[in-house]
Amino acid sequence: MKVLVLYYSQTGQLKEIANNCLSPLVADASLELDFVKVETEHQFPFPWSRLEFFNAFPESVYGTPFKLKPIKVDESKNYDLIVLAYTVWYLNPSIPISSLLQHEDAKKIFNGKKVITLLGSRNMWVLAQEKVKRHLKNLEADLVGNIVLIDRNKNLVSIITIVRWMFYGKKNPFWGFPRAGIIQEDIESSNKFGKVILNRLKTNNHSDMQNDLNEIGAVDINPSLLILEKRATKLFGMYAGFLSKKGGFYNKERLGRVSLLSYLLPIGAFILSPVTTISSYLISIIKKKELNEEIRYFKQNSLRE
Repeated sequence: MKVLVLYYSQTGQLKEIANNCLSPLVADASLELDFVKVETEHQFPFPWSRLEFFNAFPESVYGTPFKLKPIKVDESKNYDLIVLAYTVWYLNPSIPISSLLQHEDAKKIFNGKKVITLLGSRNMWVLAQEKVKRHLKNLEADLVGNIVLIDRNKNLVSIITIVRWMFYGKKNPFWGFPRAGIIQEDIESSNKFGKVILNRLKTNNHSDMQNDLNEIGAVDINPSLLILEKRATKLFGMYAGFLSKKGGFYNKERLGRVSLLSYLLPIGAFILSPVTTISSYLISIIKKKELNEEIRYFKQNSLRE
């Protein structure tokens, strides 16, 4: 059996997650795994500069495709499974992965294939996954599983640690703050998901695999964060429009607005985060039944019409 792993890992964390999660498959001599890195011709830097980081905002939000480097997938191989590993940028799939899913070769790669999505995210990813589900449906792929690893620190704490990591490349604990990103224990224990995947491959049965994955913690959705994500998604659409009115990604005329957003967005996050967190929590209690129904949907792989 053959498994294709398509991924884009800017910091290396997602590649580490994929390696650990899929280690049971790597160890099985009857399986062949091909890891293929997806890259845009434009090289997104790491660490980021302030302007480069925020200049990617509109294209991330809109899912604007960038030109890709050649996708090194062996078309002669008939893969039994594709694992699509991605991160979330501004509540959307990262630009390289969004570009892949809209690429002219995507239909040839994904059409008729079983697909598992593997996410490494800060803490809000649900609506990004909805966009990936839509792309996969358009490509006539069969999404059979979803695995999500998130930063389990408090929202405001993770904002601080991630910003330091993204801009300065420093991931270590500091001033009482924890190490940035997904905790190592979660990454190392992700091989439990690989064991489920391997078993399903061996039995050629993927029909209800998500239930097995969910039972061991593959998808966990915080109702308060779901409300916050919905609010932020609407605001991000407005911010993206504000920047885009001054041109596209390479247009220097919009850098003034990008610079303004680079200050306003973090300040707004710090000021509003406590208020929105409390209000989202209260709403999650008031609308508990409705939210529970939504969460049940988001924990599965079906797509609303």
